[in-house]
Amino acid sequence: MRSALVQLLAAKGYEVDVASSGIAGAALVEERSYDVVLSDIRMPDLDGLQLLRIVKEVAPRTAMVMLTGYGTIESAVQAIRDGAYHYMTKPFHPEEIFALLERIEELKGLRQANEELRRQLAERLAGVDMVGTHPSMLHVSQLVEAVAAHDTTVLVTGESGTGKELVARAIHRRSPRHDHELAIVDCTTLASDLLENELFGHEPGAFTDATEASEGRLQAADGGTVFLDEIGSLDLRLQQKLLRFLQERQFTKLGSSKPIKVDVRVIAATNSDLEALVGAGQFRQDLYYRLDVLHVHLPALRARRSDIPALAQHFLERHRGRRSLRLGREAMAALVSYDWPGNVRELENAIERACVLAGEDTIQPDDLPPAVTDRPSPAPSTGKTLKEQLDAHERRILVEALNGTGWNRTKAARSLGINRTTLLAKMARHKL
Repeated sequence: MRSALVQLLAAKGYEVDVASSGIAGAALVEERSYDVVLSDIRMPDLDGLQLLRIVKEVAPRTAMVMLTGYGTIESAVQAIRDGAYHYMTKPFHPEEIFALLERIEELKGLRQANEELRRQLAERLAGVDMVGTHPSMLHVSQLVEAVAAHDTTVLVTGESGTGKELVARAIHRRSPRHDHELAIVDCTTLASDLLENELFGHEPGAFTDATEASEGRLQAADGGTVFLDEIGSLDLRLQQKLLRFLQERQFTKLGSSKPIKVDVRVIAATNSDLEALVGAGQFRQDLYYRLDVLHVHLPALRARRSDIPALAQHFLERHRGRRSLRLGREAMAALVSYDWPGNVRELENAIERACVLAGEDTIQPDDLPPAVTDRPSPAPSTGKTLKEQLDAHERRILVEALNGTGWNRTKAARSLGINRTTLLAKMARHKL
């Protein structure tokens, strides 16, 4: 039968390799890439189900077709559950094989077309690590593509975890400045004086321990791009200095009066409402208008739930390593129904966690973080009985009430809603 199949398939124009055993077949799959593997189920050294597991691990996109006699139908059904594309019972007509291979070819063509669409979308997103076809993300990709070739200042807004830095990287990568540095400055990590030095640099003697001149990030990125993350956290003094730089494209180092002119593009990002900060007097209106030349807003993940399955699969492929893990139906349903307050970053963390905890081949709801499936997190063990924990909690409440009233027992009892005698009894029991 094996020899007859080789002749029939070769006559139809297929390129065919043949293996006389499961072990020999596994060796071929590890050496070469195949679209289809036709395999018997009952084999002496390595049976078809064992070979199937090897094929799915080594070449998960290879279609596996199991050939079986009537006595092993149950094994064939198990093979389908384990990931085989199809099974055929012996004896079979050659036209059945040809029809099956044509369906596999059509499936492969659709898969390739889908991958090409994904590739085109990835190019349009220009490196933004957000997979999906929701209209809001297509709009983001169009803005990235449109603004990349220009030196326009860009303001990127969106909740934490939506990918604002990735948009900045995408704009820089697609711009004529891509061969120069992309300097990333997180405006929340440094105090104002240190942030000013980080941006503008200093001359010797500008402050204690400033023995040598130092370039700031703006000067180091000359010809490139500077990304100012969480711009809303800048104090008003630094806002004024940044505004002057955006107007004049030059600045002075700390401890210097000599202006330095640089050619950098500025992209700023924030998860704050800058208009509200302007209204509250905490952000300069003129700086806001300078930054908001072109506005890219990233939607929250809960606003584009249709993209969650594709994103989850994207992160699964990144973090599963060589394992042939897949997302189970119930796990995927939990992912789609969750609101993701941490957005795409939280989703990736959840998938990475699941890849670590998952069993042999399928991610289940229990592998996801408890918040995603609405499961309570287990309370940490303290090694104390319930009574001991309650007593300790009551003692803390008493001490806080007494401290808050200057150890005035009458006022403390009133604040706790108990009488003075009860308070004194509890104080005695807790040796206060």
